Amino acid sequence: MAWRNNLHCIISIILLMLAACSTPPRYHANGKLLGERVSTSVDSKIARYYLEHYLQGERRNQVLDDKIDEIYERQNSDIPTRDELRLLSNEYSVDFATLFLVDRLQADRNNEEIKKQFDHFLNNTVLTELESSAVDSYLVLFVPGWDYIENGHFTGSDFAVPRKLITQLGIENHLVEIPSNGGVEENAQFISDDLIQYSQTGKDIIIVGASSAGPAIHLSLAGNLKKHLKKKIKAWVNIGGILRGSPLIDHYQKWPQSWLFGIAVWYKEWDREKILSMSASRSRERFASLDGVHENTLIINYMGLSLSGQLSKYAKENYLLLKKQGPNDGLTLLSDIIAPNSLTIVAIGSDHFFAEDPRINDKTIALMKVVISYLEKAMHFDN
Repeated sequence: MAWRNNLHCIISIILLMLAACSTPPRYHANGKLLGERVSTSVDSKIARYYLEHYLQGERRNQVLDDKIDEIYERQNSDIPTRDELRLLSNEYSVDFATLFLVDRLQADRNNEEIKKQFDHFLNNTVLTELESSAVDSYLVLFVPGWDYIENGHFTGSDFAVPRKLITQLGIENHLVEIPSNGGVEENAQFISDDLIQYSQTGKDIIIVGASSAGPAIHLSLAGNLKKHLKKKIKAWVNIGGILRGSPLIDHYQKWPQSWLFGIAVWYKEWDREKILSMSASRSRERFASLDGVHENTLIINYMGLSLSGQLSKYAKENYLLLKKQGPNDGLTLLSDIIAPNSLTIVAIGSDHFFAEDPRINDKTIALMKVVISYLEKAMHFDN
């Protein structure tokens, strides 16, 4: 109906106006990060200096060098927490805090190694079947994202293209048909049921999920499954999963923006409680209550870098709404994507909307080859 289309336009205009009020300053920066050239705008002079000089091993500004050195000394070797990143963002800038998080992640030897492996496969992405041992041993389950039935072909949340690519690699794969607009607990039960079913095939399972699928997968693997079944889950690929929820949902529970939330829920005919299951307040509480995933499960986070000058058109508005809370990808805080006892691959130039990456197909192949390679190494080591 025309009136519904007009309503959608009005809401979009209001969101654009809200976002425009907090547009960050722009300073062009050109540097190398994780082996890749980054040329974009950042939101502060110190973020520009950090990227262009400090991270390149160049000390050209004594005042800034001393400030950054002090941050490193205070942080030691730990990955900064959500609260620490928020404080860094408020004191310096969001882009500075984002770059600092990425550097601390990459300082971990295991993360450095898996990034090298990923880059190797990315530069040699030949779409050919894998060795028969890998093909015969593994089964991949894809858990789709929010609203995948209606809009999955547009957002990529239905995993249609990745499934075709994995099929061409020769690996059996299936889609876990969760409710398109289901809550975390509801979706976790669907995932657990499918894991029980496919564990009977004799193949080891690799489970892949993005965005809203993340907390449901986590709940299933850490909470719902029996221990003997957890052993069958050899890897979990967490692609921008909102494991500790999206603060955007909490933001839209407050007046006056709550009326926009109410209109959107009514317009899309969604269940409010199911959306609230993905809020930061509920998700952080649920996350804290869960036991760990099985110790033999390889967990890989795939996280967008999300500098302010590299944001996709789908991430910009929400990124600005979340920036007071620290580094984010346009839907959730970067620190809240990271699963416990996991490895992290940072996707340069991406935010939450990975389908906007022009090389996403090559990266899909590279990511799956990384997973298989690590699992095969672990198997040979065990033997």
